[in-house]
Amino acid sequence: MDVIRKPKTLKYINRMAILNILRISGEISVAELSRKTKLSKTTLMKIMNYYAGKGLVSNMGKGSSTEIGGKRPNIFKFNKNGGYAVGIDISASRLMAIVTNLDGEILKKIIIKLKINEKFDSVLKKIIDSYEQVIGEAALDRKKVIGLAIGPYGITNYKEGMVIFSPHFPSWGSNLKLKEEVLKHLPDRIPLYVDNNNRFQAIAEKIAGAAQGKKDIVVLKAGKGLGSGVIMDNEIKRGDHYLFGEVGHITVNPEGDEICSCGAKGCFEAMVSTKRILRMAREGYKRYPSSLVFNKDKPENINIDDIFDAYKKNDPLALEILEDVAKWFAVGISNIILLYDPEIIVIQGIFTNAGKDFLNNIRKKVNEISLPRIKKETRIEYTTLGDEVGALGAASHVISEFFSLQPL
Repeated sequence: MDVIRKPKTLKYINRMAILNILRISGEISVAELSRKTKLSKTTLMKIMNYYAGKGLVSNMGKGSSTEIGGKRPNIFKFNKNGGYAVGIDISASRLMAIVTNLDGEILKKIIIKLKINEKFDSVLKKIIDSYEQVIGEAALDRKKVIGLAIGPYGITNYKEGMVIFSPHFPSWGSNLKLKEEVLKHLPDRIPLYVDNNNRFQAIAEKIAGAAQGKKDIVVLKAGKGLGSGVIMDNEIKRGDHYLFGEVGHITVNPEGDEICSCGAKGCFEAMVSTKRILRMAREGYKRYPSSLVFNKDKPENINIDDIFDAYKKNDPLALEILEDVAKWFAVGISNIILLYDPEIIVIQGIFTNAGKDFLNNIRKKVNEISLPRIKKETRIEYTTLGDEVGALGAASHVISEFFSLQPL
């Protein structure tokens, strides 16, 4: 399928408006479309025939006539399998690629492991290979692929498709022209988008996750680091220097000694990082040698889920640690509320394994330190999506660009 470009013409605007109505409505008659758009039936039939030729619209035949009789209307239906979007998410240890139809339904997902600080040439090959593999294994007509979006972790220049810096891949250096390099090797001529994966995760939450129906959203991805994606008034925010959403480096404990990956002390990210939590647990071994955290193992062998499991069993050391972590989450989230005044804050990442009690403790502490009016109105929720959230958001961005004159 030829990629639909975005010339600023009335014909194009009419076509896209009709396609969006069809997408939302499912089946609809030309007569109803005419009432909705004020376009003539002749014009609408030309548009329907145009999209039918591209496989985006199906002619369902004649509908039922009205009670007073008359001609039976022509019924058309949006074809969700008339096009496909590919999304790729790059984290510290793995690359995930998915392909979806135009309704965002995942048709195929693949995961490729990455080495610590893997060289760019190697990752580039895996990007191209994963694109080919996910389309091939889904047995799709590659001519119907409408675009690809790639979400690396790090500060990313969306307009240039450039990774300014990725802390997971310091060997990539600064100002890596990811989009340009991928386009050199991509076998298909399709639109390509590159953005911070936290922003794609925010898009996924808005379209398919806990933030559906919300227009002001902050998504926090917490674990080894802490990043966020911010959507305000239904628009993804990036900032002049592409730093919008770098809330992990808000100072929440200026008197603290905890050094962040950025080199500063007391950052939000540093205070809730899994690295700090594991260190706190190991330091607590002398005071709590029989703690369930260690499960009769050596302190150096524990992982973050050991702490979460012990927390759910009311283990004293685990309770002590996560009480401290919940406090710093509450301080950081309270600052986010004052900065952005979102309708909802969605927490993604490893902390969702800590359970509802941990989330409720964060909510309680936020209520204790936030402004009285705001604390009652901002929802704080765990994500409802799985580990494919970044790749799904990337594919969703491709679809959004395809169906919209403006970005999400």
